[in-house]
Formats: sequence, structure tokens, C-alpha cells
Amino acid sequence: MRQIATALPDSIPGCGHAGHHPHLVATHGSPAGARVGVHMPTSWHIECCRCQRATVPTLSRAMAESRWTDPAGTHHIPLSHLPRAREQLAAALLVSAA
Repeated sequence: MRQIATALPDSIPGCGHAGHHPHLVATHGSPAGARVGVHMPTSWHIECCRCQRATVPTLSRAMAESRWTDPAGTHHIPLSHLPRAREQLAAALLVSAA
């Protein structure tokens, strides 16, 4: 698995705290523990390491941006829950591909 983080575009607001710099993260490849040989498309999430929060990973960059700007924060998770959220996304894709 490989992750590439880029600064948020100007059109996406930050986390609201001075000095914090959230990033848009593209994850390529399968998460640890995934079945070998199963293709995992690129997933996207936005994270702020200083706030320790992120959006639930999704296959759509636009959806990740939308989840970040959701005022209710419905799709925000603690940063420490990202590995499990990636595993759940991979499992859902495996079921839908079967």
C-alpha cells in the first residue's frame, strides 16, 4: 500500500484551527491483511494529523471532499480508525465483486 498526501485545494476549507494543515490522501493498493491478488482501486480520504481526525475512505475524491465539508461530521473518524475503515472498504469491494 502506498499513500500520497497533497495539500487541500483552496476550494476546500481546513479544519478550522490555526496552524493545522489537513491533507487530501490517495491510497494505492490493498490494506494489510487483504487477500493477495485482489485489485484495490485508489481510495481517498482527508486527514488532519494535529486534530487526529479523518474522513472515512471512499473511492471518489469528490466524495472525500464532500465528507470533509459536511457540517454534521457524519463521516469523520479518529485517525487511529483509518486502517480498520480501509479494511472495511476492501471487504465491501470484495463482496460486491463476487
